[in-house]
Amino acid sequence: MIVEMYMNKDVKIISPEASLVEATRKMFQHQIRRLVVTVEESVVGIVCHRDLVNAFPDHINPFSAFGLAELNLTTKIVEIMKYPVITVDPGEPIERAARLMIKHSIGVLPVASKGKLVGIITESDIFRIFTNLLSGEVGSVRITFDLTERENVLSLLVDVTQEFGIELVRFISFHDKGRRMAVAWIQGPQVQKVIDELWESGHPIMNIIKYDKVYH
Repeated sequence: MIVEMYMNKDVKIISPEASLVEATRKMFQHQIRRLVVTVEESVVGIVCHRDLVNAFPDHINPFSAFGLAELNLTTKIVEIMKYPVITVDPGEPIERAARLMIKHSIGVLPVASKGKLVGIITESDIFRIFTNLLSGEVGSVRITFDLTERENVLSLLVDVTQEFGIELVRFISFHDKGRRMAVAWIQGPQVQKVIDELWESGHPIMNIIKYDKVYH
């Protein structure tokens, strides 16, 4: 999974010389919370909803129905935008984008290729990706194993699922806080028999979750 697969290519941009009123109207019109500031397709800054709110006088909410009436502010975007901007290449793995957001405590990354803006990816996009990755279909089962002792549960799962005609939908392994763990998703008409077999086998199962409904 790479950034290009999940980024939004419809990026709303604004010039650093634009006014606060223009930026506010653009955000309101498109119902968005960020604008990427560009000069000749190159990213030079980013301005967020909160930046605009803080730039207006305290008694004015620029995003209210009457917030921009009769305003004559001369402040430009270049005066309030955040820069320099951290960007990510569209060919980078999605976890690279996630790590950059965590490291720099930011919620959005403009995506740039050879210095030119090509998209944008947000923390909501990342969250949605990992939610989909870890979710299961109704009727499926998720099994978490503790592999700290380096047990080969993948071979076990392949054997058991073949024996009972069960589909091994997904399998991932990872390290967390000194432990090595694995998560497997299985589904099929005899899935309960597989669960019983695994419980009785004595293998290091941490938990089993059955998906009996759709979560929104």
